[in-house]
Amino acid sequence: MYPLMDKTYSVHIQGCRTNQYEGEAIAASLEKAGAVQSSDAPDIIVIVSCTITAAADRKCRKLIRKMKRENPDSLIVACGCYAQRMSDSDRVTLGVDILIGNRMKHKIAELAADWFIKNERRSCFSIFDDDIMTDGSWDDLLLDRPRLHTRAFLKVQDGCSHFCSYCIVPYVRGNPVSRDVDEALAEAEKIVQSGCPEIVLTGVHLGLHEDLPLLVRKIGSIKGLKRLRFGSIEPFAVDKRLLESIAETETFCRHLHLPLQSGDDGVLAAMRRGYTTKGFRVITDNIRKKLGEDVHLSTDLMVGFPGEDEKAFENSIRFINDIGFGKMHIFNYSPREGTAAAQMACPPENEVKQRLAKALTEADALHRNYCSKWIGKDVEILVEQKINDTVRGLARNYIRVAALSENAEIGEVLHVTPQKYVNGILTSDLVSKCSPDNCEFPEFL
Repeated sequence: MYPLMDKTYSVHIQGCRTNQYEGEAIAASLEKAGAVQSSDAPDIIVIVSCTITAAADRKCRKLIRKMKRENPDSLIVACGCYAQRMSDSDRVTLGVDILIGNRMKHKIAELAADWFIKNERRSCFSIFDDDIMTDGSWDDLLLDRPRLHTRAFLKVQDGCSHFCSYCIVPYVRGNPVSRDVDEALAEAEKIVQSGCPEIVLTGVHLGLHEDLPLLVRKIGSIKGLKRLRFGSIEPFAVDKRLLESIAETETFCRHLHLPLQSGDDGVLAAMRRGYTTKGFRVITDNIRKKLGEDVHLSTDLMVGFPGEDEKAFENSIRFINDIGFGKMHIFNYSPREGTAAAQMACPPENEVKQRLAKALTEADALHRNYCSKWIGKDVEILVEQKINDTVRGLARNYIRVAALSENAEIGEVLHVTPQKYVNGILTSDLVSKCSPDNCEFPEFL
């Protein structure tokens, strides 16, 4: 039975890699019910929302308004983290037809079919857990193949109980819950069978999975899988057992994204991060001892957190250089109502802008330094984009590389020898219709 056989859909995803997985899995569930993807006045429009910052909220509201304005007859479904905390007034003014809580997204296809069967327009239909903070259920979404990327994001964990003082995520994602290892393995096998060469394990707090080392070993051993990696993992989750599992899994890529947030102990304590700079350094030293000095360690750094003075900021700059990070995500603090830090006084805006500019400059230098180590060396890339004769993809250690190749196809693995670093990308020094230096590609995760 295909209850959505004559319907079309589109899915719009904002935010993190976990949202990316959920958006693609929602698309899979709609297709399983018979719907066909279309950007031309689709019958069903699903928005997977984000609420990590106030700016993310604004982007979500803007997108919903745009979709409603351009598609007045479409069924508008909002889910995700902003939807979880959306106010009653926003539900009405934005024109959301179905509002789905964060543990209920597996019901979207069923609810959409019911909506069309009953052929009635209600002001807004909402479905949420009674209490997401105590719910231990798994949102039973399934992905058979990636639809938006060459790589597949696979969610194996949800929720967080860490409650960093600045973070709204635990309040909208709820209690930590782990994907059953065998269920995750079965889904990963289907993804690999579809021809997907790389899987990225994701979660709201991936390190809280009940047995991540076992999951790495099992998924990493799937026949046909070329690459396995984490989207992001909290530093205190990287223990001896996990490092051994990673080191002994040949498909696991030598890259870890470890969110730092601050390199000052006073700020880290105010953030409730649960570690000190000394503890963080021990973790990165252990990683390099086990995975090699060339492992790529990327991170997040927050600027302008309440209580951060110039000395604390300089401590952060000194620390990121001491650790020797590669790629860095630099962003300024955004107060979130309902969090402990929202009640704290922020540094002056002009000071934050100056610090942000300096942090970005330092981050660019660190990234250049790490990438430059690979100039003149053999680098394996997974082709993710192609324009004319130029391909672009990710190396195993999460470096972006552009190179000339007439015959390479998206999804293929190539070996190239980068010759220079240009605007955050390693390139080959070759000229074609579209050289690696002047090709403009859309961003990819």
